Amino acid sequence: MDDKTGRDDEGIFDKNRIEGMFDGPILRVLTRLALPMFAGMVFQVLYSIVDTIWISRIDLKDPSYVGGTGMIFPLIFLIIALSSGILIGVGSLVARSIGEKNRHVLDKTAESGLFIGGTLSILFVSLAYIFDKKLVAILGATGDYYTHALEYLRFMIPAGALMLVGNVFNGILQGEGLMGKIMKAMIIATLVNIFLDPLCIFVLGLGVRGAGLATVIAQLIAAVYVLGVFFRKKTLVTIEWKLRNVNKTIIKKIIAVGFPQTAGQMTMAVSFLFFNRLVVGIDPLALTAFALYGRFDQTIIFPILAIGAAMITMIGQNFGRRLYKRVIDIWWTGILTAMGVIVFLGTLLFIFAPKIYPFFTDVEGVERYAVLQTRIIVYSWLLACFTVLGRASFQAVGRAIPGMIVVILRIVGIALPAAYFYVYVLHLGIYGVWFGIITGSAVAAVVSGIWVRRTLLGFIKKEEIKIPLDIPTREGAVAE
Repeated sequence: MDDKTGRDDEGIFDKNRIEGMFDGPILRVLTRLALPMFAGMVFQVLYSIVDTIWISRIDLKDPSYVGGTGMIFPLIFLIIALSSGILIGVGSLVARSIGEKNRHVLDKTAESGLFIGGTLSILFVSLAYIFDKKLVAILGATGDYYTHALEYLRFMIPAGALMLVGNVFNGILQGEGLMGKIMKAMIIATLVNIFLDPLCIFVLGLGVRGAGLATVIAQLIAAVYVLGVFFRKKTLVTIEWKLRNVNKTIIKKIIAVGFPQTAGQMTMAVSFLFFNRLVVGIDPLALTAFALYGRFDQTIIFPILAIGAAMITMIGQNFGRRLYKRVIDIWWTGILTAMGVIVFLGTLLFIFAPKIYPFFTDVEGVERYAVLQTRIIVYSWLLACFTVLGRASFQAVGRAIPGMIVVILRIVGIALPAAYFYVYVLHLGIYGVWFGIITGSAVAAVVSGIWVRRTLLGFIKKEEIKIPLDIPTREGAVAE
């Protein structure tokens, strides 16, 4: 019982504890947490596909509708990267605090996270509306492409703000292990968007503006559902909507984990611009195949990301509880599970690639490149998963910088230079690009595996951290 609040904190933590989180079979809990995240990601992809289909139906003979809306993707990706950083930063902090049974931190996490998300939202909305025309021009849009891109952007800006604030709540839910709530919010947003798209685009006659409006409304309805979860007191983290709960040290902790996530994503996005230039210089058909393969690559990426999200929750909570040996067991269980999924899904893609790609292209060269790339690269995810899950593990224990370094090493430090070397020095053509990606995954896998293992073993052997979070305690002192 807390003397100041009169709450039975121990009872609250025990009541909200996920069965098997701190003992028992790891795979069962990992699967239970990962599956809802994977399902939510699938629905997000479905939304993207359906949205594109409806926009294309405005005028099938005019590519400027789909092309114009697609041109603002770099801005959308920026918001995704920022909001992802918020989600990971908040989720990691919540998970570790639950493991520690640190009620003080949990009581201040929501408002501190909302301060970050709210500040970024205000900056984004203000700058986006002030410089909207310049931004679209900088992205290279002209003519009808410019018109449709500008219309779409102006209606999508509020959706970006909602994403920045909404991922504070999603981060809390992830940290607590309430993945099913996140999945339901994703499904609600997708289904509402699918329903509203034709209504706003065609019935109301708003065109691409209608697509943006439908997205904003869908995000709002999903946000209402998530807020309902908190108002119904279904979470450990409470929201008091009080400014005094905004804590400078907690904000720093969220940013310390979240910023490297954002920086890593943005660095990878920039690096693929160089990959695209390299590939198109070899053969424009290979670039089309490169993009086409990327669509199906997601069938493997999403399960890995879902496992990574589950590992952040499990490792974070067990790390906070100082169950370091179990943390290592979770790491290896996550790796082995991901490898099993990769072998299964990768084999399906390997076998059926010649049957899949003809549905999306009639160009023989594109089909041939896509099949070759699939069969050469797909199993390299057995190596790349070490990097993805290694980053998640570092984030879970509050040490995100090593995870960012390994991610950047994989693509920028190794894969990109290796690809240019293979193409221009060894004259391997498009094979050089593929071998470069594999080389980056291999080197980063070794570095990530060794780094994660040594870090986790260090907690066991040396007890390097006495109090994992240097944040205010109930008495206001800062733990060192």
